[in-house]
Amino acid sequence: MPEQVAHTYNILSVDDNQNNLFALSVLLKTQKNIKSIEVLTAKEALNVLLSEKIDLILLDVQMPEINGFELAKMIKSNKKTKDIPIIFVTAVFKSEEFIKEGFEIGAVDYITKPIDDNQLLNKITLYLKVFDQKNRLVQSEKKFYDIAQSIGDGIYTLDTENKTTFINSEALKILGFEHEELIGKNIHDYIHYKDIKNKPIASNQCHIHQTILNGGKYISENEYLVKKDGTFVHVSLVATPLLVDYKTVGTVVIFRDKMHQQRILSLEEEKSKNQEQIIHSMINMIESRDSYTAGHTKRVAEYCVLIAKEMGYSDVDIETLKNAAWLHDIGKISTPDSVLLKPNRLNETEYELIQEHLRAGYEMLSEIDQYKAMADVMREHHEKYNGSGYPRGLKANEIKPLSRVMMVADAFDAMTTNRVYKPRKSISAALKELKELSGVHFHPEVVDAAVVALKKVKIDTEISQLPRTTIEEQRFSYFYRDRLTNLFVLDYLSLILRYHIASKSVYMYKIQLHNFSDFNKKFSWATGDEFLVQFSKFIDSLYSNTITFRVEGDDFMILSENALDNINEDIQKSELLKNSIIVCTVETEYIDDITTQFEN
Repeated sequence: MPEQVAHTYNILSVDDNQNNLFALSVLLKTQKNIKSIEVLTAKEALNVLLSEKIDLILLDVQMPEINGFELAKMIKSNKKTKDIPIIFVTAVFKSEEFIKEGFEIGAVDYITKPIDDNQLLNKITLYLKVFDQKNRLVQSEKKFYDIAQSIGDGIYTLDTENKTTFINSEALKILGFEHEELIGKNIHDYIHYKDIKNKPIASNQCHIHQTILNGGKYISENEYLVKKDGTFVHVSLVATPLLVDYKTVGTVVIFRDKMHQQRILSLEEEKSKNQEQIIHSMINMIESRDSYTAGHTKRVAEYCVLIAKEMGYSDVDIETLKNAAWLHDIGKISTPDSVLLKPNRLNETEYELIQEHLRAGYEMLSEIDQYKAMADVMREHHEKYNGSGYPRGLKANEIKPLSRVMMVADAFDAMTTNRVYKPRKSISAALKELKELSGVHFHPEVVDAAVVALKKVKIDTEISQLPRTTIEEQRFSYFYRDRLTNLFVLDYLSLILRYHIASKSVYMYKIQLHNFSDFNKKFSWATGDEFLVQFSKFIDSLYSNTITFRVEGDDFMILSENALDNINEDIQKSELLKNSIIVCTVETEYIDDITTQFEN
């Protein structure tokens, strides 16, 4: 994995091929410090460059209207964008002329397609680091000034004669002075000349001046500075000597208005409460997207409490664990619906996407002080005892104790809940599997406690991922609907047989349209598609209590628990088939025991 850079960088990818942009976007989004911006044309790229701060450009060479070389020249000729590093990403053969022209324009590198992901990420990291160091060097003085002006604290610097060499706007605002009234002046005579009792303070007795005299640091939470109007401001203060070649050349003083500090603390407390409300709103949002997840988090929290009590954890730890369990799937707020709501097994890419919920949840919760402990517990609940889990591959005692409990509770709920692709296990079978995985996936001491704590829990046998409302039914069936005809696809058959057919025997009527290729050639593919749509509506409406599938192309199937004796005649009545070159045939298959043929 390439070395991570400190902050987030904006990378602009320019390519006229949408598939190439998608591939680059997916790759760049694996790096948490990179924000990917993609555009298809040079014109769009120029608009982005004028409106966004871009740190690096990945630029295709062969593009219509304005090619990559021409766009690079425009970028390098603009004062605002000339220092942005450009890497050409192209399928163009790496000839000497190509290389020479790219470097003459000002590119820092090139990489050819197909892209080697690691090579590209390493190059991006390298150039971001190099240009980052360059920018830091150039802007170091400006950075100090900007920080000093925006830090929110009062800052001033003095030379060895106690004269002000710099003072920021916050210090002037707190003290009530104008810049010219203090710069170059002996600061003691203006803000340090008396104490809170109005007794004079000599310069050589001033704590600030003593940092110059003896080279020591001065820190106080109870200091008073004199304002322009003669009143006092109560501050916390730090004075530190400025050293050059081990010699004191002045001092820098940072102070904060204590009343202002108190107001900030109040605002932080209010912010924390607002963040908590946002967290709970997001939990509600997840539950509204996926009702199964809602019940799952509640059950996992209950199982965590039972196991933790059996193990003798303190009430404080149990409360932390319970709250972490409630929040353990909050990162799914960032999981796409196509993955979160998919009712069958995930493929490899989708599984990687669902794993991202841990990172997203951890980053979300760890930003809030009172949620940090819960974030740490939640982050590790998919690790495994033998190190084969994710996200960090921790093993054995590297995994936090409370996370070990959640690992078992989460697995137990998954085992004892009906999934679309897998029926639930009984409690005894689930506990048996936990024992078999003790010392492999789970910590032995947690499994031992779970076997005792969970053996008498009551499981709602009706819990499943199957839809319960009309909206859930629509979202569920979306994954099994043919995009053209809106009929079910054959992948839905096993679920129908398992959950929706009462009897063990069914009739399957295979419907085939012949000469359809000739129809397409004669009337066009669009006309053929419209025929399929209308024919699908026709056969789907023929009977009640049947289910219609589009098998593939021009083949269909009707599933029925009852014999449809006149199905061939009924289909032939369609106006679509009259005087048409398309011929329709129907084959009947009776299956006496569906479970032996279609159950996974």
